[in-house]
This record gives sequence, structure tokens and C-alpha cells, in this order.
Amino acid sequence: MNRRNLKARKILSALEKYGCKIMRSTPHGVIVENQKNKQSINVPLHREELAVWIYGNILRRLGIDKKDFEENYLN
Repeated sequence: MNRRNLKARKILSALEKYGCKIMRSTPHGVIVENQKNKQSINVPLHREELAVWIYGNILRRLGIDKKDFEENYLN
């Protein structure tokens, strides 16, 4: 993706389409777990947009292939 920042809610929605589950809410965002490999991470929602490096960290921590995710789930 060539965008500098991405909408946090859009990424969260795409993660749910991928098969991730929202485990619980925290003051800093939501804990999301990849049901395929049981990896989890906090997705911050306190800002409307996520920086590209945070988006990359989320995908890497959940074990999701970035290219596949962007082609099939993030429209």
C-alpha cells in the first residue's frame, strides 16, 4: 500500500474478515487474536488512523502475510 496512514476501524474490520477474533477491550484499544495460530496483539483505537509501521507490526505479530491480506481482505 502506498498510503501513509490507514484507518484503524477499517483494519480491525479486515482482521475480522480474515478470521481474527476480538478478545476484549482495553483503555488503549482492543486485543485481537488470530484464531489460526493463537497469536494476539493490541490494536490501538485511540486515534482514527494507524501509522504504517504499526499496521506492519500488527500483521507480523499475528503471522499474517501482508500481500495476501491487502489483496483479499483490505479493500
